[in-house]
Amino acid sequence: MRRKYQIFTLHIVLIIFLCAFSSKTELDAAKQAYIFGDYATAYQKWLGQAENGVPEAQFNLGYLFENGQGVPLDLFSAAKWYELAARQNYPAANQMLKHVRLKIKTSIRENLGKWLPKAEAGDPVSQRALSEVLAAGQIVAKNNIEALKWLLLSLENTKNNTVRRRMLRFESNLRQRMTTLEIEEAMSRITSWKSLRIK
Repeated sequence: MRRKYQIFTLHIVLIIFLCAFSSKTELDAAKQAYIFGDYATAYQKWLGQAENGVPEAQFNLGYLFENGQGVPLDLFSAAKWYELAARQNYPAANQMLKHVRLKIKTSIRENLGKWLPKAEAGDPVSQRALSEVLAAGQIVAKNNIEALKWLLLSLENTKNNTVRRRMLRFESNLRQRMTTLEIEEAMSRITSWKSLRIK
């Protein structure tokens, strides 16, 4: 019986070691890809690790999104990944998170006037940015109805799965703060917005 327990324990230790080694190997492969300028490969390798909770990969994804390397520049996604790394006390993640949040506020102030016409023209990135600004209510008055409208319109044309998942979580949180009548009003505004664009 004791022999079986020892063999079982050895198997568990071996599995843990192999998983850790595999994780380290993936991180090393991603770093090599990044060093050689293959940002798309680095992104793919870090993404799997980041989704499994590896803080180094989360931090590195934040950096890719902040700088638009291998992915479209997306400060909101950068902040998300930095925050996840910071929650695990990854070195420098808190500083990078503060830095990106400051960039987001500055960008919002500078781009708010640009986002609205682009959002009206159907640009999903501008629609998403506008939605987040309206839901936060820090730079402009909070308006959950308009925020949901722009978010749902943006979701229709967002292809990046990571961004889509974040948007769906945002949608769920937003809907929880709204009444049924407010949600119906947002849906009505979407229908009106689309009907004005039918040629």
